[in-house]
Amino acid sequence: MRGEKMVSAKSNSLNQYIGRKFKSFFLIFLFLTSIIFIDINTVDYGIEGCEKNTFEITENSNKTNVTFIAFGDSQHWDPTNRQNDYQVEALNNFNEILSWKDAGYDELGDISDIRGVIMAGDITQNGRDGRVFSNDEYGEFIQRYGLCGNKQLKYPIYEGYGNHDYYEWHDIFYRIPQDHPVIDSVAVRNEYRSNLTNIAPGMDGHYSWEWDNIHFIQLNLAPSDIVPAYEEGGFRNPHNALTFMKNDLDEYVVGTDKKVVLIAHYGPWEWREWDETQIENLCNVIEEYKPYIIGYIHGHSHSTKVYNWCDITIFNSGSPYHEGGIHSSYNEDLRGRFTLFNILQNETEDLRLIAVDVSWSADNYSEGDIESLDLQMKEWEGFPYEENIPN
Repeated sequence: MRGEKMVSAKSNSLNQYIGRKFKSFFLIFLFLTSIIFIDINTVDYGIEGCEKNTFEITENSNKTNVTFIAFGDSQHWDPTNRQNDYQVEALNNFNEILSWKDAGYDELGDISDIRGVIMAGDITQNGRDGRVFSNDEYGEFIQRYGLCGNKQLKYPIYEGYGNHDYYEWHDIFYRIPQDHPVIDSVAVRNEYRSNLTNIAPGMDGHYSWEWDNIHFIQLNLAPSDIVPAYEEGGFRNPHNALTFMKNDLDEYVVGTDKKVVLIAHYGPWEWREWDETQIENLCNVIEEYKPYIIGYIHGHSHSTKVYNWCDITIFNSGSPYHEGGIHSSYNEDLRGRFTLFNILQNETEDLRLIAVDVSWSADNYSEGDIESLDLQMKEWEGFPYEENIPN
């Protein structure tokens, strides 16, 4: 009897010990889970100081005169953050050193009234937003580029997502919820962009806006509706971009005298899931809207070039990410770059489109000395480019 009581007492003590351990483990689990939840859901989208768009579309009665900048592939991660510092420095100050005269357009004078900066995809290298000890690549983008001229870049930015912005690796805090936070960020920020005419539903992220009589459509990864078959959920899903493009053109452009510039990360050449069938389909759609579409700006290749495809002009817009491995081979002069545009209505009501390559080198850069970035407007891969567009 006495032995049974001792066994019972030991059993109770063991149960109490296990209970305390389980309770401690459970409390620790709840604590860590709450930290992870807060960490995942605390993202700075760079919207502080930006006003919500009211989507009030007004008829433009002014003569078209639009100056803007485009590039692709900021592609933030540790090896590129410094290159983006140089890019922002160049974007903010290049017109103190250069004028249109440096590209052969003396009559345009100083470079002024820059409406904004277009970024054609690949915001980050790995689609990471800093959750649970991962690198905050997206935070690095926000710190430099902001949204409405509210961070280091002094101009509004109209970014899109690219293939590198989808999270594909095996970090469970992205993989289990199948999150692609950098993709989603574009949609989150859309309601704070100025001059918008239209946004895609849900988290698709596509949007359009207008500067004077020029209608811009940001289509993010690619102008396609085809969802590729990858293991990772949502990986490189173009989110019905082609459908958005057609609907947007039908609603806001067809029947007007507006001209259209398309923006996407992929250019019209085959790459992995972006195949020739989709590219031909895009060309067929463009044919339907041929009087309106005057250009297509893309990134992805980390280089700069003007070329023709489907009877429209294509602008491969340059990148700050020009160093290291294969990226150096795309820029034989080893310079970071972006593209400067001006679209001007002339006396005959036609449009003159000018595109200029602007490049920089940090080889001899001295902090705060913009001249040491060696800013140039070069004859390079079809630039400077000029086209007369009948209205």
